[in-house]
Amino acid sequence: MDRLRVISYTVRDAAENMALDEAIAVAVGAGRSPPTLRLYGWDPPAVSIGYFQEVEAEVDLDFCEAEGISVVRRLTGGGAVLHASGELTYSFAVSDMDPAVPQDIQGSYMRICSPIVSALRDLGAPACFKPINDIEVSGRKVSGNAQTRRFGAVLQHGTLLLDIDAGLLGALRANSVKLSERGITAHAQRVTTLSRELGRRVTRGELSWAVKRRFKENFGCKLDAGQPTGEELCRAQALADRYRSVEWLFRR
Repeated sequence: MDRLRVISYTVRDAAENMALDEAIAVAVGAGRSPPTLRLYGWDPPAVSIGYFQEVEAEVDLDFCEAEGISVVRRLTGGGAVLHASGELTYSFAVSDMDPAVPQDIQGSYMRICSPIVSALRDLGAPACFKPINDIEVSGRKVSGNAQTRRFGAVLQHGTLLLDIDAGLLGALRANSVKLSERGITAHAQRVTTLSRELGRRVTRGELSWAVKRRFKENFGCKLDAGQPTGEELCRAQALADRYRSVEWLFRR
């Protein structure tokens, strides 16, 4: 990978974000777009569930409706994630034949998460990669990541928690077995934020700059500021209808 297109921070709703990630992955896999790093946010707040999850088992739908929280099914695996204003989300798409990314799942998670870990350490947080797909600080998750290999591409996206509105965590149903395995009783005990760990407010711009710089250094590539192509935007517009559909959300 010689060059990496970087799409700087924008805010979209849940369906639009997932649709654009997929559209970019399709274009990258077909060789019509370069490897791409996209930074983005969510408005309104949302819960995304993994491709293989059952929505009613993971999400309190009544709570989400009352609080104005969208719910969307991702194309990638992994667990349910709350997305709100206090986070920076990234997506990274690259050809599945690019030697910069290992072919095995665990190796590819480690490779793509490596610049994220480095960026967090640059800011002063003692971050570490926690297999299979988390990044932790002081034993608590500050970044969850999910991946899929389709369309001839590897697509990975993940969250970086700057801050969190604990009142919105009621959107997620607690998995008592998973929580007890970690010796905790609630989601709020499992996660942390950069602001909490560093004892200061970390801005989105500060974190974005660190992430971009570390992707450049870790992959040894040049960064090209860019935007989604017309093809990607057109495909994303069509895909957003699927991501908004009841059929997609409740698929088995």
